Amino acid sequence: MYGLGLLKGMMVTIRRMVMPPATIEFPEVTRPISPRARTNLLWFDERCTGCSTCAQACPDGCILVETKPRPDGTLEKVRYEIDFRICMYCGLCVEACPYQAIQAGGVFEDAVYKFDTMYKDKHALTKLAHEHLRRNDYYYPHGQRAPQEIIELIAIEARQHPEPVSRGEQIVEASTRG
Repeated sequence: MYGLGLLKGMMVTIRRMVMPPATIEFPEVTRPISPRARTNLLWFDERCTGCSTCAQACPDGCILVETKPRPDGTLEKVRYEIDFRICMYCGLCVEACPYQAIQAGGVFEDAVYKFDTMYKDKHALTKLAHEHLRRNDYYYPHGQRAPQEIIELIAIEARQHPEPVSRGEQIVEASTRG
């Protein structure tokens, strides 16, 4: 009885020994990330109304929204900041936003050399969001296509600043064992 289990275990081990390794050279090559993965948060300025429901839903208090009223009754977003140093990526801000202005689905590049670079203001967040749209054929993480005026704005930005904000690595299909 114990010998049969041992033989099954050894067969699995032998099969794995002859398979090619599934090692990925991470900084240069990345695997595709699931659309439902809780990766970096992306904030889309064009979708945000400044209602601050995301900041109210955040249990860590890492989202700061400061607005002031405009004469037409809408809110001007004076400050929008996310402190990724204390964010636990729970996704409550994503669920709370009624306009889907904040969405999970950015690149998985949280490993930084300087801890303070994880604090993003609205300009840095907008750059990351525009880079995500440019890389993903102008589709938001939830699948909706960006408006045409945003696509044109991103095209103008790409001509002015050809360097990507994040390290856009080569994405490959990786086979994992099992």
